[in-house]
Amino acid sequence: MSSISFSVRKIDLIEFNEYHAKMNGDYGRSMTRHQILWPAIIMIAGLFVVLSTQDATRGLWFVTGAFVWSIGVTTWMKKRFHQHIVEQLSDESVEKAVGDYNLRLTAEGVMEVKPTGEELIEWGAIDRLERSKHHVYVYLDEHSAIIIPKEMLTEKSELPIFYAELVDKIKEYRAS
Repeated sequence: MSSISFSVRKIDLIEFNEYHAKMNGDYGRSMTRHQILWPAIIMIAGLFVVLSTQDATRGLWFVTGAFVWSIGVTTWMKKRFHQHIVEQLSDESVEKAVGDYNLRLTAEGVMEVKPTGEELIEWGAIDRLERSKHHVYVYLDEHSAIIIPKEMLTEKSELPIFYAELVDKIKEYRAS
């Protein structure tokens, strides 16, 4: 059975909360609206202005406005969301969550060695797996997960093997 070692940082906790909010809540829908929908509406309005007035300069201003909206508003929303998460995280919860971790697959489940001790997570307790660009999340319920930051792995080459075995074990458990 394979194992991986990694470190979790405070930024990983913030990124997990953002990822979870994007995938499961109003925050994600709002980000999509402000990245795609509103800029598209602004560009259509600009196209209408250009076609009706033959003033390409105004149309260029609309396109610029749509681009600035798409980048600026979403950056502002992301910054505000990060501030909100930092305010919500207590120093005690951050201290418990950050540090060096080791995950080892066993016949019974995943043995998690963390700064606060060891814990066996049985196969039935794993809700789902999700991958993002920088993390792998092993969800234990709808709102909590083991966060595996890809860039903080001790041996990056171990992750694909570990992930494949983890998926196989979960499928094997669910099939029985």
